[in-house]
Amino acid sequence: MRINKNQFSITGIKEDLNFHYNRGKGHLIPYIRNRFMWHYFPRLGWVSRFPDHVDVEISTLCNMKCPMCYTPTETFKSRVGKGFMAFPLFKKIISECAEYKVYSIRLSLRGEPFIHPEVLKMLAYAKGKGIKEVSALTNLLALDEEMFRELVKLGMDWLTISFDGLGATYEDIRKPARFKEGYGKIKKFAEIKREMNSRKPAIKIQTIWPAIKENPGEFYDTFLPYVDQITVNPLIDYLHNDKDIVYTNGFTCHVLWQRLVIGYDGKVLLCSNDEMGKGILGNVNFQTINEIWHGDKMNVMRRLHREKRAYRELEVCRECHFPRKLIEKEFVIGNRIYHIKQYVNRIDEIGK
Repeated sequence: MRINKNQFSITGIKEDLNFHYNRGKGHLIPYIRNRFMWHYFPRLGWVSRFPDHVDVEISTLCNMKCPMCYTPTETFKSRVGKGFMAFPLFKKIISECAEYKVYSIRLSLRGEPFIHPEVLKMLAYAKGKGIKEVSALTNLLALDEEMFRELVKLGMDWLTISFDGLGATYEDIRKPARFKEGYGKIKKFAEIKREMNSRKPAIKIQTIWPAIKENPGEFYDTFLPYVDQITVNPLIDYLHNDKDIVYTNGFTCHVLWQRLVIGYDGKVLLCSNDEMGKGILGNVNFQTINEIWHGDKMNVMRRLHREKRAYRELEVCRECHFPRKLIEKEFVIGNRIYHIKQYVNRIDEIGK
């Protein structure tokens, strides 16, 4: 199976290992097992008894408007409802995950999870039911010091912060955020973790390459003292403007063997990149996760991918960034050389 890994770390091996240690601290053996399943089950074509990871989207609403994002577009607004996941539905999902001993859940997908009024209650419920790893992706705008202290107390394992660029660049992209305020929060979070003698949540900063390509070393030096890992993504065509797309020959997606993705309304999406909900596999309001994971729709999708046909025959897969061909460019960051991946025929300009 040909697997594209588009995100890459610009921290060193020591920092990356420390990030994984902090993320898995308290359950390292299950974490190692989870990582083995994550990387090798797709390659071997093995379908686990139950998904070892479940994305639980608790919000489709977002409090930012970023030029490269699909959520402010009219297409997204016309196809995807605005709202929060109801707590009874969340409980139903987590209870089944706990029954089958799911290793990890992620509380985010298309929206900002920390604007959900019951996000801390949801975190507490998931950890109380024995979910070993609970993570979320945040834009940081709604997450304050008081809430972060609660995340530490409740045992959140991993927090990814999207933070694109420095200074005015960040503010141009991440409207209406302010760089000084956001950077101050990250520094304060590191201080809170030290005060509370906690390695968790392990914090990863992620950015898009065009936002830092003029000053990658400065970006690295700015955040390294306060976070566990720094990663970079190539600029994805979330706006679907690209026409001359070049695909990787023989590509087979890995996601359908790794995770199940549940939207805020209970609909199960084809994958974590099905942002418009074009490939609905089921609905957990009326079905169990187990039924959907082993259901006919999911198995048909897996077969199409095993046969290397999906990205040519399915609209949602053709629009996905995973099958796109990548090229590598060499950059020096600090005293290290990085081979940074970028998409073929992709304009490296934010908002296009």
